[in-house]
Amino acid sequence: MKSIIKIEKYIPETNRIVVKIARLHAPRPIDDYQPVTVDCDKLDCYNTETFLYTLMRVAGERHINVEEDLEPIVNKVDTVSEELDLPNMVGKVIQAKIDNNRKQILRMRRVEL
Repeated sequence: MKSIIKIEKYIPETNRIVVKIARLHAPRPIDDYQPVTVDCDKLDCYNTETFLYTLMRVAGERHINVEEDLEPIVNKVDTVSEELDLPNMVGKVIQAKIDNNRKQILRMRRVEL
């Protein structure tokens, strides 16, 4: 399932972000959803892909599954770079995927074959 997030605010003192989360074809615009505060220490901030993946695992799945099924609208999404730059992502609508719980990124330093 495709979803979108909008980072409303980045608070560097506490390393937290305030984000809004919705489905890509949500029944309301993303600005109408309630914001959620997420601690960045619980997220993998290696790059944008791992950041979005862990953000959706920590905060996104619960919000997406609760949404009502009304006539969908299409939200416009912005593009972001591969390198994670939280202050630059504030105010942008970013597309992210929700995967099932069986697949996840493994954290490791090296692999010996």
